Order: sequence, then C-alpha cells, then structure tokens
Amino acid sequence: MPETQRSWLSLLGFFAVITLGSSLIFAAVFAGVTAVIAGGGAAQASDDQQVDPIVPAQTFSGIITDSHCAARHVDTKRSAAECTRICVSNGSKYLLVNGDKNYEITGDSAQISQLAGQRVKVTGALAAGRIKVTSATALVADGTTPPNI
Repeated sequence: MPETQRSWLSLLGFFAVITLGSSLIFAAVFAGVTAVIAGGGAAQASDDQQVDPIVPAQTFSGIITDSHCAARHVDTKRSAAECTRICVSNGSKYLLVNGDKNYEITGDSAQISQLAGQRVKVTGALAAGRIKVTSATALVADGTTPPNI
C-alpha cells in the first residue's frame, strides 16, 4: 500500500513539473513574439520622424533628386523626374540639392514624388541634415511660384 501511494505522489509531482516547465516555455515564446512585433513598430515610428515643435520651420529651395544620383543623374535616357523616381523605388532617399548643399527630405512621399526633378521651395524643420517637409511648391525658371490655373 505505501508503494502505491508513493507512485501516485511521484506521478503528481512529475505532472506538476511538466506543467510548470511547459508554461514557462510558452510564456517565453509569447514574450519573444510580442517583442519582435513591438520592435517592428518602433523601427517604423523612428523612420517617420516627427517634427519637433521647438525647431522652427524654415524655407529651402533647390531641386528634388535622389541620394544615388544627387545633382548628376546617371541614366541619361530618362528625365530627371523619372530617374529620381526609379532610384527612390530602388531604395534611395529623396534629396533637396542646392549648389553644394544636400538635404535628405522626408514627408508626404506622394507630393515629393510629384515634384521630383523640379526646382522647388520647401518648408519644414531641419534636423541632422534632414528636412521634415511640411509643404512644397514648384518654382518656375525665375524662382517664383507658378500661377494657379
């Protein structure tokens, strides 16, 4: 009789240890998956840089191009706008080039793409060589904004 009771206690102890062990493994896996998912969102948030309310907006002018070609486009068969859009779709960043100054620009990518290859006036906050664009308009040859039609 005592041997039977001991085997029941051993069996209960065994199942208790297995249950606790599997619970710890499940919790660790769940925590890892949660960290990976949350980490991906944090990386995306850092790419979409917020405009610092303390940094005043400034106005810049130049030509919208890309970080691969900069002021000189490699593909001479395409227009500057087409070349810029292709380079950006292949991983380059948009740049605002004015003489020897280059600024990476971020903001509404649809608006920036529409103005690619053109001389523009952009307004935004400059931080660490990057302009967070809040508005952009095309300029005509004499440096003025085109009339609204």
